[in-house]
Order: sequence, then structure tokens, then C-alpha cells
Amino acid sequence: MKFLNLRHIALIALFPLLFSCVEKVNPEPSPNDQPGKETPETPVVSKPSAEIQQADQFAQNLLGTYYLWTKEINSDIAKLTPDTCKSPIPVVKEIRYHQGGKEVDHWTELMSDLSSMTSSVQGLGLSFGYDLMSGAISNKQGCYFLIVCYVNKGKPAEKAGLKRGDIIMTIDGNDITASNIYDAFYAENVTLGIAHLTADGYLGPVEKTVSMTADKVWEDPVIVNKTFDVGGKKVGYLAYSAFDLNSSTTLPDVFREFKFEGIEELIIDLRYNGGGYAFTECLLASMIAPSSNVAAGDVFQTEVYNSILADAWKQQNYDTNTYLSTKHVYKDSTHDIDEDVSDANPGIKNLYAIVTKGSASASEGLIVGLSPYVDITLIGQQTYGKYCAGLMMSPEDLYGTNSPYDYSKITKWGMYVMVSKFADKNGDNAAQPDGIPVQIESKDNPLDGSQLGDENETMLRAALTAAGKVYTRSSVETGRQFETELLEHSVPRGILIKTDIPQVVNNF
Repeated sequence: MKFLNLRHIALIALFPLLFSCVEKVNPEPSPNDQPGKETPETPVVSKPSAEIQQADQFAQNLLGTYYLWTKEINSDIAKLTPDTCKSPIPVVKEIRYHQGGKEVDHWTELMSDLSSMTSSVQGLGLSFGYDLMSGAISNKQGCYFLIVCYVNKGKPAEKAGLKRGDIIMTIDGNDITASNIYDAFYAENVTLGIAHLTADGYLGPVEKTVSMTADKVWEDPVIVNKTFDVGGKKVGYLAYSAFDLNSSTTLPDVFREFKFEGIEELIIDLRYNGGGYAFTECLLASMIAPSSNVAAGDVFQTEVYNSILADAWKQQNYDTNTYLSTKHVYKDSTHDIDEDVSDANPGIKNLYAIVTKGSASASEGLIVGLSPYVDITLIGQQTYGKYCAGLMMSPEDLYGTNSPYDYSKITKWGMYVMVSKFADKNGDNAAQPDGIPVQIESKDNPLDGSQLGDENETMLRAALTAAGKVYTRSSVETGRQFETELLEHSVPRGILIKTDIPQVVNNF
């Protein structure tokens, strides 16, 4: 079973159609109908297909057992009755937890294809290898522009020569609109029209086109790692975009290099990091926390579950805490990870975290879990506020192999369901409910003329200043600061995947 948190930040609001769980039917014929008058046909109420009935049952059972707010939505779970509910996917979205009319849970979702989600959160989905911001063109209603935030090493975007700050004005020769904007992420082939700012700081015309073919090569989330000399001390910088499993085997080498270079402080750039695996999060924390706490195996995170899970795991003597450690082992059908990080802890005295609304879940969890152990200064914008963890579960995960429930027609289905709230060793979570506030305000501006890792890049400059670097001149930004926001990436944002909890003993 796999656990994650999912958040989507998208420019375009999607307004799904509202579906009813019970199909509308014609009225029953009246016994007073007179001969010669048209008599309504006797209604035929068809049941949902076998696949949908199995999906309904799966959703009912999973929400009734694992959902963090099972008690609060208990009466609404009946809306997924297999004999009547023909649209379980929108119904799950409808009944997920609200409080006072406000939707609290934005993330729980039933899906008919779990494998595509599983691949994407591992950085293995079809991708061009970049991240984008989007904004509306004020004098061209319904049209948008995109700005490249960064490119991944060795991916199609980098090979095509794209870099941070490039402005995309067209897709396949067409203006960017609601109908094609996501082709910039999801198309197999794409041709982008690239522009730059004019001398007076406005969006310019298309100057060149760039064609790319997406690939499935792993996206390395370590975008930049380097060391700065700040007033006689060494300060490391790591721009990190996802807590995926593969990076858990490369991060230790980054920190061994930091240790060799003698860094005393670390700037970790999480502005585009929506989360990932709790395993990798804990491994990274174990290289940042004081080595004495790591060696002692002190608590990194605590978790709160619903009463059903809490009682089940109490009976199983299962410890829901996560601990700092020098040894990190993870094995599944595609991974065999055994990392010893005892030689990869540089002894960091101060941590500076660059964050934005794009920083969620595992990124917030890293900050929350480390806060009792390390002096952390947050630079940027308040984080997203993804304080709960979710489970991505298939029917086989839920039912096992000897269940009386038939799930033969939904083997590809799955649900991403909120299951817990994370907190630090003291039970505190600064991310709840609206995100972690920052001490130093700074706004991401890919149009400032600097690449990530350049000491003059706006947010890194703010972090280096906090670390004690003195700049001889004031910051000069190129062009205008457009109103932009992160566009949904092919790798979902706001994910926290847990892989280490046992299956609940149930009656399925």
C-alpha cells in the first residue's frame, strides 16, 4: 500500500458536471389513465454496471475504514450504494469532508487508473522535464502565457535549450487557451513559441520555436547543489523539487559533498517541491538534524489517525511515529534501497528554507519535523497548508487475496484517500490549517534574469542575505513582475507517500 498527499495548483478552475447517483426515470403510470390517452411507459431502472458496482463497494469500504474523517462523513457514505450509484468518482469528491460549508479535504479522489498516478509520483511519467508558471494576457481575453521555472537535467526541455525565464506564448502555433494549456505538460510532442520581455518590460512577440518529444526518463529532482562562501563560513544550497524514491540514493552523495566542503549552514530551496515519499523525507531530515539526535533515533514525526485505525494498530502494537536514523531501507517490486547516511551529516547549525505556495506536504513535513532540532528561517511566501497525509490504495491492497468481495473488474482502480495528520515530536504542526508563515518575505520571479543557484536570483539572494552575505549594490530585477502562479505539473504537487504501515485487520 502507498500513502500520499495530493494537491493541484492550476491556473484554470475546472467546474465538473454534477452527477446524480440515481438515474432519473419516467413517472409510474397512473391507474386512472383513460383509454385513448397516451400512457407513460413503465420505467426501467437499470443497475450500474458490474465494474461500477465494484468501484462503489471499494469506495464505501475504504472510506469507512481508512478515511481520516470517517466519522464526520459516515451518513454520506451511503450515497455510494452499489445498486444505485452510477458515478462513484464525482460522488467521492462530493462527500469528502466539509466543515461549516467549507471544503476541508480537497484531495481525496477515486480513480479508474492507479498506475498512471503511481508512475507520476515516482518521476517516471511521460514528461518534457520542466516546471511552468502561468498568467493571463490582459489585452487578449482567454489567452495565457507560460514562464519556465526550471528544467531537469538531461530532459527534453534542457536538450531543446529551454531555461528559467523563457516565456512561452504559443503551443503548436496557436495561442495558449484553456483548451490547450496542458499540452505543455501532457502532449507527447509539442512545439512552443518562445518570447522574451521587451525593453520596456512587456511581453514580446514569438522570436523562435522549440520542438520537443516527451520521454519517460527519470526526472532528477536535485536541480542545483552548490556551496557559497558567506563571510568566511560555508553555506550549502540545494534546490530540490520532489521527494521521490530514486533521489533517496543520490541525496546522500550531495550531503557527503557538503560535508567535505565544510558547510555550516544550508539553504534548501523547496519553492517548487509539492512533496513525495515519507521515506525520502525522513532520510533527508536525518542528514540535516544534529547527528546526536539521529544517532539516538529521536522522533521525527508523529501521526494522528481515525479511531478505527488507531484501535487496530494499538492491538497490533504498531508504532505510528517516524524516527531519525542513520539507516534507511526500502524495498518493493522496483526498488531495493539500503542507505547508510552516518557519513553524510555535515553538522548544519542553521537551516534556511525557501518556500512558496508550491511547497506542500512532504516539504512542509520536513520543516515541521525538523523544527524542534534545527534553527529554521523561512524565506518566501507562506506554504500551501497540506497538513494531512493520504493513502493511495488499490482494491487488492484493501481486500487482500481471500476477500468475499469481487474486485475482478476494478483491478486498475484505486483511491487516494486522506488518512492522517502529521506533526512534530511534540504534536505540533505549523502547517495546519493554512500553511507555515515565513519570517522573510520574498517573491519568486523567474524573469529576474538569473538562473536557480545564481547568487543574484531573487529568492536565493534573500536567503544568502539572511545567512549574512553583504551585497554591494541593491537588487536589480529585469522587466516586470507579472502576476503568475504555478501550473499543475505532470508530477502531482502536494504528495506525502507513506509505505511503512501495516494493513488493517478487517472483515473484508
